[in-house]
Amino acid sequence: MSNAQPSSTNSYVTDRFTKKDDKEHRYEQIFPPYHPNKPYVLHFVNSLITEQELKHLCTVINNTMDFIFDTESDYHTKMPALIQILIVQPDPQPSLLLLIETNHLPNSSSSLFLGIQHLLHAITRTGTYLYAWGSLLDELERFKIYQFFSMSISSHIINVQRVFTGWFNEYLNEQSRNNNNNTTADDNSLVLKAPEFNPELFLPPAMINRLKVMNNQLWSLQDAIAYLFYQYLSKRDTLRSWSIGLDKRLSSCNKNFSLNYRRRLITYASFDCLSLMNIMLFMHENYLSNCPVNDQPIESLGKYFFYLSSKFSSVSPARVKSRPVVEILLSDESDDSMTVHDLNERHQIPFETPVNQQPSTIIHQHHESDQIYNFNVTYQVSDESRSFNQHYHITEYYEITDLTPSDTQCLTTAQASTDHQLFNEINVHDQIDNHFNPNDNHQDMEPNHDPQVTNLNNNDVPPLIQTKRKRRSSASQKRRNQRSSLRHRKNRYNFGISRTVNTTITNVKRILRSHAVPYQNVNIVKSKLYIGFKSKDLEQYFEQLLPLDIFL
Repeated sequence: MSNAQPSSTNSYVTDRFTKKDDKEHRYEQIFPPYHPNKPYVLHFVNSLITEQELKHLCTVINNTMDFIFDTESDYHTKMPALIQILIVQPDPQPSLLLLIETNHLPNSSSSLFLGIQHLLHAITRTGTYLYAWGSLLDELERFKIYQFFSMSISSHIINVQRVFTGWFNEYLNEQSRNNNNNTTADDNSLVLKAPEFNPELFLPPAMINRLKVMNNQLWSLQDAIAYLFYQYLSKRDTLRSWSIGLDKRLSSCNKNFSLNYRRRLITYASFDCLSLMNIMLFMHENYLSNCPVNDQPIESLGKYFFYLSSKFSSVSPARVKSRPVVEILLSDESDDSMTVHDLNERHQIPFETPVNQQPSTIIHQHHESDQIYNFNVTYQVSDESRSFNQHYHITEYYEITDLTPSDTQCLTTAQASTDHQLFNEINVHDQIDNHFNPNDNHQDMEPNHDPQVTNLNNNDVPPLIQTKRKRRSSASQKRRNQRSSLRHRKNRYNFGISRTVNTTITNVKRILRSHAVPYQNVNIVKSKLYIGFKSKDLEQYFEQLLPLDIFL
């Protein structure tokens, strides 16, 4: 018995990693790899940073309002190891990406350490906007042990992951309305059809969005890039040895890892922040391009996302497990759990230099044995990569696949056929419930204070009380079951919608399943169909989603 629990846990973890690995392979086969569409400059923040470089960074930071955060922890030591901060700059200036290696910082009493503290203080000053894909405070909490920043942050903190689900739902609805109204005649608008992928491998955007909204499920960064830009953002390097020292110049770096391995981790850490910036800029530019002429647009990126954060603040972060049919397509509970084989790869890991990323401007140089090793370089992006991401209208026409709900969520045909006979009787029986025989209640257990029960031990032990169970009469049991059945059946329609129907209950269920509708119960009364849901949100959502003539 003692071995059953660990075995079950290991099986779950293995199955989860397998599904995530399958997802990586699937996205890799379908999409081209992700490449940022804006140039950026990489800066290492560790014991080798100079006073001059810190002064330059602080000058830029004091004139910047938007900062994107991400963090990484070492897979083996479980210690926080890296903070990525992207300093967002307006075009055509390149953005600055800081990689703060917390295991390789200067001595806490040195002037360099104080300079790094001042740098972080300037970033988190009042009025700035800090963005993350998830809870930033939860991620930074782990780094308090290094004592180079304060958790008393007065900046505006935006959880873009929470905002994205609500925004993407509105975005798809807007594209659908524009398509129906034939508003694509504007020569300045670019309309692209979504690629026609196999729905068994890649669900249509409208369908996966509907499933995430219904299940109150957050988007992973990888899925957001796939469904917004149709690019593959690799998450294979999430669980790695992040404390080895990514900067090869560090004397404290682990020499057992190759330069190619370090480059892979640097690329992964950079792309996590850059991809989030691409999503944010796309959302803001789409808003500006569709803002009504008479409205005053929100030009500031920070103020726009603060507005979105307030607008979608009611979105709950709770997760609901998806149905088995689409479980593999929605197994994105976290970007932090990924199949990984962290090898000591000195010469075994091939590194693919990102396309269109040629170093053009050297920011920092270090001489080591007559070699110049340049990490702080500007990455340029070609027009081809830039144009690939700049599609502002995504429309798709897919044949909806049959996503069958679980058996426990569906009534049998026999159950459904009897619903309409009792539906109109519910209120009548509810009135009967208030006037039933009081002797029918509380008949299960009654104490029997029999005077013949004696104290067996003749001590101070209180006398035993025996209980005797009274059986209900068959008529009483039948009335009780009927009331209970009607009460439960009525509860299935606490939240529901109605539609005119001219088909059988079997066809109704087939249509509902094809649209992935999580109904609790369906009932036909004459020519009216009643569909019950579990929550008010689902009721409101499908009231708008399902056409009035869908069952005619």
